Amino acid sequence: MKNKIKTHLSIFLIALLLISCNNEEKQSDAYGNFELDKTMISAEAAGQILWLNIEEGMHLTSLQKIGQIDTMNLYLQKQNLNANQRLILSNLPDIDAQLLVQEQQRKNMVIQQDRLKKLFVKKAATQKQMDDIQGSLDLIDAQISATKVKRNNIHEQVKALNAQIDILNYQIEKCEIISPIDGEVLNQFSRKGEIAAPGKPLFTMASLQDIRLKVYVSGAVLPHIKLHQKVKVLIDENKKENKELSGEIVWISSEAEFTPKTVQTKEERVNLVYAVKIKIPNKGELKAGMPGEVLFINEN
Repeated sequence: MKNKIKTHLSIFLIALLLISCNNEEKQSDAYGNFELDKTMISAEAAGQILWLNIEEGMHLTSLQKIGQIDTMNLYLQKQNLNANQRLILSNLPDIDAQLLVQEQQRKNMVIQQDRLKKLFVKKAATQKQMDDIQGSLDLIDAQISATKVKRNNIHEQVKALNAQIDILNYQIEKCEIISPIDGEVLNQFSRKGEIAAPGKPLFTMASLQDIRLKVYVSGAVLPHIKLHQKVKVLIDENKKENKELSGEIVWISSEAEFTPKTVQTKEERVNLVYAVKIKIPNKGELKAGMPGEVLFINEN
């Protein structure tokens, strides 16, 4: 009888101890996983990849040149446009010389016209001579205008060729593969010798410093959280202990969605939840896919 009482007493004490431990351990308000905002780097030009100096896990800096796509075809097109431009400009000295001759001829005709006017007043020149000199002036003016039009056409052709050269220079510039952000290479899809095409993915990268914990909360919790609210984030330090980090709510979904099967909330599973993203300073300990927990801090 005494043994039975001792047994029941032991079971009671163990149960009481478990209940006490469970009550002392505060449950988290939300659960989720860390994720990165990935950047997909795609080719902006077509051609063979001459070199691509990246590896998965490599750190890249913003605006760092990491590869080159073949530009020979564009370079030859640019050389052809430059040759056409030089050919067109070679006509410009002849046109300028022709224009100088015509303008000098006009000056001479104006002088001759002034003389005839004086003679005409004295009735030493006829009306026909006056009409002839005026006709010659009108003709030379038309010739000067036509020559100026030719010269302007040459300048317009040069401008058009310059615009085409600018386009080729832009396309050649886009053949350089540049890192758009500071971050690490996550996945590499293309390598040296392969053919790149506009929009074809070359690799993905992300900044490990810009990591987010995405959790889901129910509609009952939603009124108690807000943007820029400070929260406590828990990650696994070992099998039994958690490590506490400080985080900030940076995004709250404006629309509800069905509860993901892999995510639990503080309350019992409900039909609809809201996604929340929390920013945490990453010192290298946080990785994409890691689980995390959140304790919302009440701000009074």
